[in-house]
Amino acid sequence: MGRPSSSGRAAELLAKERGTVPGFIGFGTSQSDLGYVPAVQGAEEIDSLVDADFRMVLRKLSKRDITTKLKAMQEFGTMCKEREVEVVKGVLPYWPRIYCKISLDHDRRVREATQQSFEQLILKVKKHLAPYLKSIMGYWLIAQCDTYSPAASAAKVAFEKAFPSSKQPEALVFCKDEILNVLQDHLLKETPDTLSDPQTVPEEEREAKFFRILTCSLLALKKLLSMLPKKEMHSLEEKLMSLLSQNKFWKYSKHNIPQVRSAFFELASAFCQYLPELVKAEAPRVCPAVLLSIDDSDAVVCPALWEAVLYAVATIEDCWSHVNAKKGVLPKLWTVLREGGRGLATIIYPNLLPFISKVPPGIAGPKLEYFRTFFSSIIQGLSSERAVASPSESSAIITAFMECLRFAILQKIDEEDDQRKIHQMLIYDQLIPLTNAVLKERRLQNGPLFYQIAETLSSWEAKAELSNDDSTDEVFQKLLSNFWDHLLKMCVLHVDTLDADEKSLFAVSDMLEILQNPKSATKPNNRKSLKITFTDEDESGRNTENGKLMEVRNSDSEIQADLQHCSLLRKEPLENLVCSLAELSIVYVNEQKSEEHLKFLSALLNSFSSNRVFQVLLEQGNDASSAEAESQNEMKAHHERPSVQFLYTNLIPWLKEDWRKDTHFLVDILYSVLNCSNSNDERKIILDDLTKMDLKWIIFLQIIQKVPLNGFFCSCFA
Repeated sequence: MGRPSSSGRAAELLAKERGTVPGFIGFGTSQSDLGYVPAVQGAEEIDSLVDADFRMVLRKLSKRDITTKLKAMQEFGTMCKEREVEVVKGVLPYWPRIYCKISLDHDRRVREATQQSFEQLILKVKKHLAPYLKSIMGYWLIAQCDTYSPAASAAKVAFEKAFPSSKQPEALVFCKDEILNVLQDHLLKETPDTLSDPQTVPEEEREAKFFRILTCSLLALKKLLSMLPKKEMHSLEEKLMSLLSQNKFWKYSKHNIPQVRSAFFELASAFCQYLPELVKAEAPRVCPAVLLSIDDSDAVVCPALWEAVLYAVATIEDCWSHVNAKKGVLPKLWTVLREGGRGLATIIYPNLLPFISKVPPGIAGPKLEYFRTFFSSIIQGLSSERAVASPSESSAIITAFMECLRFAILQKIDEEDDQRKIHQMLIYDQLIPLTNAVLKERRLQNGPLFYQIAETLSSWEAKAELSNDDSTDEVFQKLLSNFWDHLLKMCVLHVDTLDADEKSLFAVSDMLEILQNPKSATKPNNRKSLKITFTDEDESGRNTENGKLMEVRNSDSEIQADLQHCSLLRKEPLENLVCSLAELSIVYVNEQKSEEHLKFLSALLNSFSSNRVFQVLLEQGNDASSAEAESQNEMKAHHERPSVQFLYTNLIPWLKEDWRKDTHFLVDILYSVLNCSNSNDERKIILDDLTKMDLKWIIFLQIIQKVPLNGFFCSCFA
């Protein structure tokens, strides 16, 4: 055999059309040993055609020592970058064998270095890699799904350098049969002992490598499905049928390694997405594998599992006929919900609404008990310490509860009486107890529930007001009426007690403020006391700030705007509720001297400072002495507003009490009174009266602190 003119040319001649290399034994089968072995006569000369330095590096790559392999691979990459194209091409016949083995190496640094060196080889030889693609591509795809992300990233970069994005599907089509052969071998045939030498590799290392390659092979098949053109899918079906017919494949859904289970569910989703007809044909295997795993609560598995669950119920119309939902699926779900998602609520709970929307009536019946179990389980889970302690977990649970509640309310029920019972159960047995639990638990009070309730009420009000169907109007009006009735009873339980919990009372006032207008309500911990900006009458009512004209508005006009946003169906019951609670509170203040109720009243008036509320408070009488009352009556003789009358009969006596250390909340009530005035003249008269009274200076200081200092205030307190 004469010596060819260049080693690169010899390499090309030695590569057959299929891309296999005749100089190697067992190419494309299980690689139990490294290196390259002469297999045909004349192969010895191939060795001599390779550059001596490359030959040395390739031999080092066959060593077991990790450090030797790592340095050799890095050196290989450097040589690919620095040597001439013709020299580097001489390595190509030997590269597939080496790459397919070492890209699966147990050491992640070696795998990363392999992909980085491969990139340098690609950049140098470019199109000359083509004859070897079919023998490499399966392993290259596996490498792009490496569980060690730097190695996966390096393999993707190499792939992108080899093929522009428009050509990548074409490259995979060219190699699809070989890719499937490699992946199916890994999924169905290989074992820890075929992938690693039992004589030299410890069992733990053999198993770890095997499980990693299983994971990567499942993900590589998913990647192949996602990247192939749609027209190529049909040609894959026959080969994939042989994979899906194997029990071994479906057992991966129960594999004891979480990464393997996760990859299996990712692949199951891909099958639903790209090969729905194939999945439907395999429904008796797909549905149990996915739906009966619904209680898998491993953090690694959960996202992929729930994606697969939703894909399965959406893709396979008769999926519920392949599992025993009432014994096998739903009880597992109830357990997960009762345990608050086991620390994975942010992953699980956003999927609940799309899931229950796909549960057919036959499975979700009788609906009353089905919904009772579902929502009760969620509430129970919310009370778990893990859920309560995590704002993100509790928020996910509450949001899902409210989303699903709105869905349940909208369900069509055959019997009118049944619908009434379900609605009553959802309000009285679910929504109100959940609200009560949140009001009692400080860590849940800043969560999304009150905002979610406000949003839900808005949707019900819209249906009650805008529906063209009289029966729908009636259903939602009744629903709203039930809600407000039960909410009032629950709030009364929090307020109508001498040892009322101060934090729960403030939570009640926060909730009512949010229900009035969720857009203007701020988070409780950021809430500031009401402020009013006064303007002198001879001023234009505008000032300049940062070079822009800004209108000076007082809080009263803002509150009026808020109330206009409030639906008419909400305004009346909300105000009735506030009046009832205010009336209860003033009784406890007057008869029991309850400081908690006085602070609650202050918070209530902060958001609801209407003359109607003040009128209710006045009707409960006051505890001022007869002498004080007579004096106050003279001072308020020219005032007709209930708010101003309340100021003189109740608030001023409270402000004068010497024993009182905390007066901030009383000053807040003063501002609520001022909010009911719609003229600066009236406010000036009130404040002028206050300056003539024997009040502590700390009160005047607190009043001043709540209002920007201007000429008016300087004159008031001069």
